[in-house]
Amino acid sequence: MLNTEEIRALGSVINHTWGKSSTNVSPSMSLTCSIDGDVLIMKYVTIISLVGNTGYREQCKSYEDESIKACNEYLKFIKKDFKEIAGRSLKTKQLNTDDGVELITASPYSPRKTAYYRRNCLFQIS
Repeated sequence: MLNTEEIRALGSVINHTWGKSSTNVSPSMSLTCSIDGDVLIMKYVTIISLVGNTGYREQCKSYEDESIKACNEYLKFIKKDFKEIAGRSLKTKQLNTDDGVELITASPYSPRKTAYYRRNCLFQIS
């Protein structure tokens, strides 16, 4: 379990409302974190285009790989910055990960659909 100073250090690393963490890398992608007790919750969201009426899961495979890579890179960034601020390494254990697709726009006259691709990752922190 993290002590109060370590929670403050982690909070300053994952804060996305100001500072360098607030700088947006992509206008169509968001990656945010929050802390709930001793669990770090990472949320990835991007806007995607789907074609056709079936096979959404197959079309999302590249987005799935991209989201996993982005989450892993962000976790490395968090651990690096936490170590600089707190003076010790942050230990994490992945508890759960899930993803999903939510259609935003669809038209019977066009095979192209716009959707949100979301991934949530939960990590036990110590």
